[in-house]
Amino acid sequence: MTYDDLGRHLEAARTFDRAAVPLGMYVGWCANLQLLSRAFSDTHASLVVRVRFREITGAELLVAGCAGSLDDEHLNDEGRRFTASYYPGYLEDFRATFGADPYAVKDDWDNYDRIAPLLTRKLMTFRQHDVAETAAVLGTTDRRWWQRKR
Repeated sequence: MTYDDLGRHLEAARTFDRAAVPLGMYVGWCANLQLLSRAFSDTHASLVVRVRFREITGAELLVAGCAGSLDDEHLNDEGRRFTASYYPGYLEDFRATFGADPYAVKDDWDNYDRIAPLLTRKLMTFRQHDVAETAAVLGTTDRRWWQRKR
């Protein structure tokens, strides 16, 4: 499954570089929060490390490692579940953070530092809901796993 790709943004962005910024920041954030799949991280280890050390941007990882497309195979299980749940509203959050034209945002770490906390809050909220849903399915909503009677 493809969550997003540069082709969907080219007409509005007008240039390849500008089209890569919003999705690239998301991919860079996924790298930093370890939401990428093991296979992808192993195959593109040097790129992932360079993003984590801020030597390259997420947009560069998107282009060089993901061929301009964020697919389910690039993400681990949590990354896929979170992205499926959250990503359809990501561009709206991106616009709310940076302004009306998401493609006018400069691809740099200062701007990444503006969007990353919002994405992390969304992930933490998702995790809380995910744990609550799992507990409900297992019938353990009243007690923690260490408190269950045997």
